[in-house]
Amino acid sequence: MACDHSTFHSGGTRYVTETRELQMVLVCDGCGAERRRLGRIDYSPNPRLLAGHLAGLTGHALGLSEVQFARVRFAALVCAMGRDQISPQIRDEQGPLTAEESSAVRRLPELGAGLLGQASGLADIREWILCHRERPDGMGYPRGLMGAEIPFEARILAVIDAYMAMTGRRADASGLDHEAACRVLWQGAGSQFDAAVVHAVVRSALPVGQTAALAA
Repeated sequence: MACDHSTFHSGGTRYVTETRELQMVLVCDGCGAERRRLGRIDYSPNPRLLAGHLAGLTGHALGLSEVQFARVRFAALVCAMGRDQISPQIRDEQGPLTAEESSAVRRLPELGAGLLGQASGLADIREWILCHRERPDGMGYPRGLMGAEIPFEARILAVIDAYMAMTGRRADASGLDHEAACRVLWQGAGSQFDAAVVHAVVRSALPVGQTAALAA
């Protein structure tokens, strides 16, 4: 029997990635159908929080233990903070980078790891962050590691970091939407990125792209 929408209604929110807006809607409690759009506001989710949230979802998809995925989630947050130490002009650059700019980008793993200091209890996380720009085909940096030489957690961070960089808001609003970013990840699966991790991140990233609960 079709719902006549005569029960109570609740307010809800929906994040639209294409227009980067938060839409307020009225939803029927009886069937969950959207009944009316109440308004909208410009909204940009905090990329650091989204990176950590995506790491948590991905960790669950890959079957990591609670301890493992909590540490990967923390590492993803630190990776995002390390990116903030690079000049915005370099982060938003669309064309080829100069030699100086490329050198600055290649320091990102060190910058992220450096935020953790020398605490002995974080040695594993420092190593993951240092290795998150390595590639399965050996073309990454700073050590040129290949395949299984790269810590599995670092391979997770690599895909999450790339997804967040592609979909993040830039000065010229040129960030990719979810579908376009996932296509790029699939194109690099097996060479630039671990294929199993790409599969898990792509499955986990859609709800992140629609999440509006992670306010800045």
